[in-house]
Amino acid sequence: MKQKEIPESDKLILKRIGALIRQKRKAVSNNYEDFADLYGINKVTLLKIERGENFKFSTLLHVLNALNVPLDDFFSELSTLEE
Repeated sequence: MKQKEIPESDKLILKRIGALIRQKRKAVSNNYEDFADLYGINKVTLLKIERGENFKFSTLLHVLNALNVPLDDFFSELSTLEE
């Protein structure tokens, strides 16, 4: 089954989510590999999220939990960032 193309507007949202995840992860650990190993997150998956590629929502929840960032707080902060 072929995956549906992601609309450009959604790609921009994924990029913003990835940038904020990277910013928060770097505040905890500058090395993404160390962070991923410490919290049991697949390194490639973490890189994909930080690059703004598509991901599972459950993976976002896992990363936010590792960062100790509540989901509501994350999306509130995301909404205040400029596009």
